[in-house]
Amino acid sequence: MASLGMYWNTGIKKRAVKVANFAKENEQQQSNRIQLPEKVKKSKVVILGGTGRVGGSTAIALSNFCPDLHIIIAGRNREKGNAMVSKLGKNSEFAEVNIDDREALEANLTDADIVVHAAGPFQQSENCKVLEAAIGTKTAYLDVCDDTSYATRAKSYMNKALEANIPAITTGGIYPGVSNVMAAELVRTAKLESLEP
Repeated sequence: MASLGMYWNTGIKKRAVKVANFAKENEQQQSNRIQLPEKVKKSKVVILGGTGRVGGSTAIALSNFCPDLHIIIAGRNREKGNAMVSKLGKNSEFAEVNIDDREALEANLTDADIVVHAAGPFQQSENCKVLEAAIGTKTAYLDVCDDTSYATRAKSYMNKALEANIPAITTGGIYPGVSNVMAAELVRTAKLESLEP
């Protein structure tokens, strides 16, 4: 009977040490987190295609990284948009936007700090309407394009973006961008699950 008690105590002690080490590691990660300036923390981020796999993952990652961000999930499907907003919380909302509607695009970008263009597929796009609207409204631009033709067209707007004094980044896409964020989240979740009884 003594050996069973010893095993039980050893098992509990091992689990307690594991939990304590994980808590310490998590606390270190939190203290190492970059402190963002107040202006950045309160930024308004429009995510076009925010109901899709890439745009939705981007929205969730941004919301987790900086809960104070004002995130606008922009897309065509209100039901999917509202479902994503419910995952993100109080600092998010849905805007019904079709990227082919220049007026709607500009109206939603007018007071935004950055637009993340994840409304693909980029292979079927013959123009850069979102980038044009971003330049027109002086909104920082980032797309997740994975198509060389689109990327080449987008890069031809460099001088216009410079004249507007805005950053315009193309091909900031899933490889290696969002895929690394997803991998980091998977590792974090696996660590948490390994601590569950």
